Amino acid sequence: MKLFGSKNDPLRVLLYHKISSNGYRDYLTVTREDLHVQFRFLAQEGYTPLLLSDLIKHVRSKDPLPEKPILITFDDGYRDNYTTMYPVLKKYNLKANIFLVPAFLELGETIQESYLKLTDLHDMDPDLVEYGLHSYDHKSYKQLSLSAIEEDITKCRQYLQEKKIAYQDCIAYPYGSFPKRNPVKRRQFLNTLSANRILLAFRIGNRLNPVPLADPLVIQRLDIRGDEPFEIFKRKLQKGKRLI
Repeated sequence: MKLFGSKNDPLRVLLYHKISSNGYRDYLTVTREDLHVQFRFLAQEGYTPLLLSDLIKHVRSKDPLPEKPILITFDDGYRDNYTTMYPVLKKYNLKANIFLVPAFLELGETIQESYLKLTDLHDMDPDLVEYGLHSYDHKSYKQLSLSAIEEDITKCRQYLQEKKIAYQDCIAYPYGSFPKRNPVKRRQFLNTLSANRILLAFRIGNRLNPVPLADPLVIQRLDIRGDEPFEIFKRKLQKGKRLI
């Protein structure tokens, strides 16, 4: 396998939410048919899917990433990630990472069929799917104090450990939001994450990530929307936000 080493091979991180099985689409919901087209394209074009643990190893060791590295991520833990997305993932021999919200998992165990059940999490092959954190109850980290963020991360870990769900020490910011504009608050925020053993963190941003990563705690993701055509998907993969 050709190894990564040049500026021409950035890390692409895709952000999905829901996958519908009935043809419904909106900005958060990609249809199963469109997901087939997108995943088939990734496989045919030679993208190398990564798990969060693969990216952690790269950041720690500085070893090169494989050719055309891509991280496929899903936010919030919708049940269709298991019932609809997971079979498509296996069909194209790809890998995915799901950022979980414990409060939503609790709903999935009770009255709300929209969210993953604990049995779903255990059923997915850990060689194909890994889990990260997405806050305890989906509050914006831009609005929380540093102490509240520490408490939130601790509650996430405690819940997943109690339920025996293996996870990576990675977080996707709810709403993609964190203190960006104030340099002092930004540094304090990132220091808080580091002090709480967060190794990778993800915003939105819609840009490709040059490697080596400038900061593993502000990795940008490409927002994959269900209301955009396949040509936009391909252009995002190619250029990110610079859609020309």
